[in-house]
Amino acid sequence: AVNWLGYTYLYVRMLKNPSLYGAAESELAGDPLLEQRRIDLVHSAATILDKCALIKYERKSGQFQPTDLGRVAAYYYVSHQTVAVYNEYLKPTLSDIELLRLFALSKDFSNISVREEEKQELARLIDRVPIPIKENVDEPSAKTNVLLQAYISNLKLEGFSLLSDMVYVTQSASRLMRCLHEIVLKRGWAALAERVLNFCKMIDR
Repeated sequence: AVNWLGYTYLYVRMLKNPSLYGAAESELAGDPLLEQRRIDLVHSAATILDKCALIKYERKSGQFQPTDLGRVAAYYYVSHQTVAVYNEYLKPTLSDIELLRLFALSKDFSNISVREEEKQELARLIDRVPIPIKENVDEPSAKTNVLLQAYISNLKLEGFSLLSDMVYVTQSASRLMRCLHEIVLKRGWAALAERVLNFCKMIDR
């Protein structure tokens, strides 16, 4: 991994401007190839991935290997931050309300925000969607949830900003829901897997 990092554009930029990437000029003088910096970067990344159960990392030997969860996340291009959320909240007894809330908490939607001019329409949509949303209309996760349900239910939206956000949510929805389905399948939670699969079908209609 350290050698591979030496072939990346990041490494080229680190050599050109080490201070911008957290390495002092003196560090470059003592270690012109920034090998220790690369070791530190790989160790930090591996530690995070190990904590999220995406790899098994043996710190003493430096060896690591992917887990089933890691392979699923890589296949569906799901970030470790999103997997950490799934690890925290996924349970075999999740209701549909909790499942859609978990989907809406995916870090892929962290840039979704609630604009003041959208609140009235979001409140109207929350009253119309089939699965209740417990979160306040001010919460971004509520907006993500309601936009997904509005898409599935073919509810008409007013306002360009909500339409553009719906496109963003629905473009990621199939990938994330199928990732959730794979995770639940691998954990052997048959009842929940069937319900997640139903949502996958609704999204991919």
